[in-house]
Amino acid sequence: MTFNEYINRRRKELNMTVDELVERSGLPKGTVSKITAGINTNPKLTTIEAICRALMISVDDAMGLAPAASVFSMNEIDHINKYRSLDKHGRKAIDSILDIEYERCNPVRRVIMRPYYSVSVSAGFGNPLDEAPEEEIEIPDTPENRKGDYVVRVSGNSMFPVYQNGDLVLVEKNARVDEGDIGIFVLNGESFIKKQGVDELISINPEYPPKPYSSNDSILCCGKVLCKL
Repeated sequence: MTFNEYINRRRKELNMTVDELVERSGLPKGTVSKITAGINTNPKLTTIEAICRALMISVDDAMGLAPAASVFSMNEIDHINKYRSLDKHGRKAIDSILDIEYERCNPVRRVIMRPYYSVSVSAGFGNPLDEAPEEEIEIPDTPENRKGDYVVRVSGNSMFPVYQNGDLVLVEKNARVDEGDIGIFVLNGESFIKKQGVDELISINPEYPPKPYSSNDSILCCGKVLCKL
């Protein structure tokens, strides 16, 4: 099968006119007409590539370098032909539904970057924010996560079962931490993830007693824990 015979057959499969092939390929109408009529039997490679893109076939197939086969099933070709028969309103309706279903079946994973501090909380270290962030890490882009300012790692099991050893938590740096909220605290130079109590820091795990503090102690709140990552 010659090149012009192949592309004419493919054009008919797609119910595509020569004018539509001209429009889709971006080639001059005279160039396309000579090829489809079999007058030009030795077109340039760039011309062949443009026609193949318009017909959604490979150059190898069109030139007989690979077994000729449609890239569409008969069911898909039937859908294409039906789509081509629609008016502007009908095509717009189908395009809208197709976009919605494509996004549903192929969700895009959106992420944001936040600084990660390698100093673990509840491990006896000082203020994690005194250290330079080790790196930035990707977290899912959600309205809640956008509030977070940095990420630290939990050490120990004083907040088990909500937060376990090795968990990464997202912290909002300047958020208000009320009684009952979980935050990152530095008490007398040691950093902790704890629940805010009345003049004390409370562990969720009952095996760990509260850590009381008074006006004689140095305590700093480094932010509110938003979630576990």
